[in-house]
Amino acid sequence: MRPSPTLLFLFLSLAIAAVLPAEVEIAGYFENRFFLTTAEDMAEEGSGDEVNLGDYNRLRLKLLASPSDRVNVNLAFDFYTFHGFISSPLGTYAQEDAVEAETVRIDLDRAYVDLYFKRFDLTIGKQRIALGVSYLWAPLDIFNRINILEPKEEKPGANAAKVYVPLGASSSLLGVFSPEDDLDTSRYALRAKTQAAGVDLAFTFIRSGSTDTTVLGLDLRGENLIGWWIEAARFDIADNRVAKVVAGFDYTFPLGNGLYWLNEFFHDGSGEQDKHRYDRDLLLSGERFTLGRTYLFSMLRYGFSQLLTLGFSYIGNLGDGSYILNPSVQYELRQNVTLSVGVYVPLGETGGEFNTTFVDDEAVRVSPIFFLWLKINF
Repeated sequence: MRPSPTLLFLFLSLAIAAVLPAEVEIAGYFENRFFLTTAEDMAEEGSGDEVNLGDYNRLRLKLLASPSDRVNVNLAFDFYTFHGFISSPLGTYAQEDAVEAETVRIDLDRAYVDLYFKRFDLTIGKQRIALGVSYLWAPLDIFNRINILEPKEEKPGANAAKVYVPLGASSSLLGVFSPEDDLDTSRYALRAKTQAAGVDLAFTFIRSGSTDTTVLGLDLRGENLIGWWIEAARFDIADNRVAKVVAGFDYTFPLGNGLYWLNEFFHDGSGEQDKHRYDRDLLLSGERFTLGRTYLFSMLRYGFSQLLTLGFSYIGNLGDGSYILNPSVQYELRQNVTLSVGVYVPLGETGGEFNTTFVDDEAVRVSPIFFLWLKINF
């Protein structure tokens, strides 16, 4: 059951009161996201396009208190209002979490304490757990749902205890325990990181008891004229063994203020090779964030000035030929006030993962989605 807004507001008030004796830093942002799309039902001849509007407001409030030199208390709250066809933040929550009649939502997204000791750091509570080095596809990041439309969007926190042990200037150990109903269904991770010949190297072990999954991962990151990275994982799921691999590179061309180019190739051995066998319900439930086997992500970003930035990205399923193009423009209206305008354009042969959905078992081609976003940081 979702906590009521009143209870969460009461908790916020008590939390602030609890840390008032300490010095409290307050930061965050407000954003408004407006979307426009059309619904084209290919199953009905002669049907027209219906314009659909959606909008949501988000206020993210972050609090940091330091009762002592070796203790930090971190809280983050999200306050939402939803309008039109939008009932949850873009790509963040599973459909089952959304309630049609719900137009106001309050989430406690972070609630954790950092404890700093002489030889290790300990973090306990609802926090961001990040594993791996890839930009988008992140096969090792099993603690978060991946949002391919917004790779760097803040991920919902996971309830966990995390231990970080530095081992010299460039090596470390990281341990994570995320409790569930019992030890058998809980999640564990151990990550050993070091550096050799200028290359960052890490080995990762993950166990997810609830899905009976064991993951062995290796990732490397370096820079030789271009930045490059490789993230590979072997998944043992019950009696099935599959591999997932990401290879990427980025480079900034010396043109004007710099033209940034990033590419990532992703192979998922657990994906379907035949688009007719896609189970799209797995996307809605959050069990998977892709359905096929081979993907490419490419992004260009150019700053015309300190205020104006042009972006363009491509996300493609190389197996079924579907892809999404995303041109966008970002303009800084004032200091800490940013306006973003763009469109997601699904293209490719009908029936693909990125350009087709189904209504009453009939194929419906996904229409372009236009967006206008305003963000104010404070």
